Amino acid sequence: MELPIAKSGGKILNLYNMVTFYVVKDYETPEHAGASGLFQLITVSIHRDDDEIDDVTNEVDSGKFFRDDEELKKYFSKVFEIEEDIMIAED
Repeated sequence: MELPIAKSGGKILNLYNMVTFYVVKDYETPEHAGASGLFQLITVSIHRDDDEIDDVTNEVDSGKFFRDDEELKKYFSKVFEIEEDIMIAED
């Protein structure tokens, strides 16, 4: 069976590759700071297709506010230099 592939920046990516981030979100702190509706991160772990789990909380800016998961995905993509699809799940 041939795997679906795509080209990105000259690299060929396996489209079955996905990185899942499990996050615990804090909505209270942003609200107290006058940023109602935003959230920041309490904990972050990465779950990959091979069932490897890494706690990466210390590698993210826990004081940064996010509007939604799409903004969070862009942030993770940049911080972790990830080209695979990203999925956000709340732990």
